[in-house]
This record gives sequence, C-alpha cells and structure tokens, in this order.
Amino acid sequence: MQEISDEKIRAFYDACSDMKNAKFILADAKISQILKAIVASPELIATVGEALVNFNFDNEFAKAQVKNDLTNVCFKLPNEANKIVALVFGLLSEFDAHRLDLHSFVRDYFNAEGRLIVDCFNDFVDNVILPFRDATLEMLGYEVEKREVEESMEEMETEEYIEEENDLIGDFYDEISTILSQIQETVNQDHKVKQDRKDEINITIDATLESLELGNLKIMNALLISLNYLISPIKSVRFYNHELQESLLKFYDNQ
Repeated sequence: MQEISDEKIRAFYDACSDMKNAKFILADAKISQILKAIVASPELIATVGEALVNFNFDNEFAKAQVKNDLTNVCFKLPNEANKIVALVFGLLSEFDAHRLDLHSFVRDYFNAEGRLIVDCFNDFVDNVILPFRDATLEMLGYEVEKREVEESMEEMETEEYIEEENDLIGDFYDEISTILSQIQETVNQDHKVKQDRKDEINITIDATLESLELGNLKIMNALLISLNYLISPIKSVRFYNHELQESLLKFYDNQ
C-alpha cells in the first residue's frame, strides 16, 4: 500500500481497517467513525461527491443483490471504483441513520444461517468495507495493492476476557448494568411502545443482566446485538443506547 501522508485520509483508512478487528456488537460505532472521517476530509468529501454524480442508489443496490449457486441471495459490489464508493457510502449512511439494519443485512446477504454471526460479519467487512476503502483510495490516486484476506480467529474469542476478572471488568459490568436498567425503566414507561415489544425487551435485558452476573461476555454480546435491534427505533432510549455503545467501544478498545 502506498504511504498515506495526509492525516485525515489516513484516519479514514484506519477507520475502515479497524472494522476487521471490531466486535460485531460495536459495528454501529465503527461505521459512524468511518463517516466522520469522510466528513472531516475535504478530499474525501470531494471524492465521494464525484462518485455520487448521476448515481442511483436504489438501482445499484438492487443490482448488487444476486443469487449464488445455492439460489441464496448474496451481495456483490460492482466492478467500477466510483460505483463501489457511491454504493457503500450510501449503505453506511443508511446503517448510520437506522433506515437499514446492519444485523439483518449481514444475516440476509452473507449467509448467516447456520454460521456464527461473527464469521458472517467478517465476510461483510472483507467484501464490502475493505473494497470501499481501496476503491476510495484508488479514486484519490493512490496505488492500492491487491488485498489478501487475513483470517484472525483470535479476534472472535471473547471468552478469554472471562478468565481475567479485574477491577476494569467489574466497573464495566456495573456500568452496563446501570445503563440496561435505565433502558428497561424508560421503555416500560413509554406509552408509545407496544406491550409485546416491551416484553421482548424485558426478557432480553433480564437475560443480559444474568449473563453479566455469570461473567459470560460471549452470551452478553449476543444478547446485546438482539437488544440493539429491538430498541433502535425507540426514540426515548436513544440516549441510553448511545451510552451503551460508547461503553462497549471504550471497553473493547482497551483490551
């Protein structure tokens, strides 16, 4: 990879690359970092703007949904760098605005059925985020070497944290428990939320709190993915959900 001297473009490159090492539960925060890096750079804004000229997101999104040999629908990027940039930028914007759900997208297009969600998320990063990174740099005039997909099973092993209980983890558990309790109380008092959705949220939060008591981060992460899907549309808990994602991001970044 050609050396990147511009700090803002380097920040974009790093934000995309960090997705490869991200826990799926933190993916929303990582996507926001990529978009913030683009907005912070006039060169990146101009490049994305150039790619978006005469680009029809709905049409290209439909074209990217193709059937594989098993007749399952998968997601395949176009070949042209400018179309890759425009399409993925549009996708990231949809995820960030919660008009598209990342969990559902990964499940639907990266063959999540029967596989661990972390494996499918890695496929999403390899086939969407990193090509987007490289296509953007290509449009900026950088020489991008052919990328080789690196497998990193160690990034999936959250159970290692269970073996090393310390004060930091204890504080993290307390913080998450407090936020979850605030979410639960707010949802139960929100008259706009239907009772069946409240029941689902209460069951998920109770199970998450139990996983914290057991010190099982693997189960906690899985439950928090489901919880995020359940509460994302609820305006009254968006602040608490943001705090939850920030706490998770801070914790895992320090590991």
